[in-house]
Amino acid sequence: MMDVSDESNDMLTENGLGGDAEYRVDHATFSVPVDDIDERTTKLVDVVAKSVIPELLAKFETSFAIPDPLLAHAGEAEIIRLAEIVLGPDDAETISYLESLRERGLSLDLLHHELLEPTARHLGELWTQDLLDFLDVTIGVARLQRMVHYFARLDQIPPYDEMRRVLVVQTPGEAHSFGVTMIRRFLTAGGWNVFTDIHMTAEQIAEAVSREWFSVAGFSLAGETHIEQLTDVIALVRSTSRNPKIGIMVGGPAFTADPSLVARVGADGMATNGPTAVILAKKLLAASLSPTA
Repeated sequence: MMDVSDESNDMLTENGLGGDAEYRVDHATFSVPVDDIDERTTKLVDVVAKSVIPELLAKFETSFAIPDPLLAHAGEAEIIRLAEIVLGPDDAETISYLESLRERGLSLDLLHHELLEPTARHLGELWTQDLLDFLDVTIGVARLQRMVHYFARLDQIPPYDEMRRVLVVQTPGEAHSFGVTMIRRFLTAGGWNVFTDIHMTAEQIAEAVSREWFSVAGFSLAGETHIEQLTDVIALVRSTSRNPKIGIMVGGPAFTADPSLVARVGADGMATNGPTAVILAKKLLAASLSPTA
């Protein structure tokens, strides 16, 4: 705490407020004639503005530093670096790296959107290019899942593992099922209980989510031909789901070509490949378990 007795007395004297015992500061208490109060208050404010505040600002200048907004985002370099780290031997280096980015200003939302999900997508692309085998990708994605778990504090929710239940289906009317098969493979390897039935109708899907508890429902869509059917079935799932906070993820060529379709059909997010689906499902589960969800 600042001792104003001596320094303030000196400043008041220099500015015409001191010199008489009646006006000197005694433990920050002033005795001032009423008829001079306006004039002396004006002078005191002037002293504080010109002397005290500049000194305080100079002393604590570093406390008011504005972080560089460019440092609060993750780019290609961070994605590649994280991909290298998650293929390593343990979680410690991954946590340390992500914590350093958080300290740099990267928000939790951006951590998911700009780093964890793109890193999972990058691992999937390396797999399709035969630069990584399935086991390597599975290990990397498992570590990314644990990072979602760590930063979402899911360890504070005892029955968490029992909630990793996902329904993955293709949009009613679609004929291609390769996407569903691939997503199921990665989700299963990631520790999820996956329920699939390739040729389900909208009514059967609604009946399934009303009968069984699912944290996430995933839909595959190859082209825009059945976009309206998907929009309707997603709305039906939300209205009939046993889990009122069920997360909806979508994927397939239609969304890769036009990401704006994600919002149009009423989904919560898009998975571009198997590894991304695992991380997105974990993110949606974490969001649904949040007290503010």
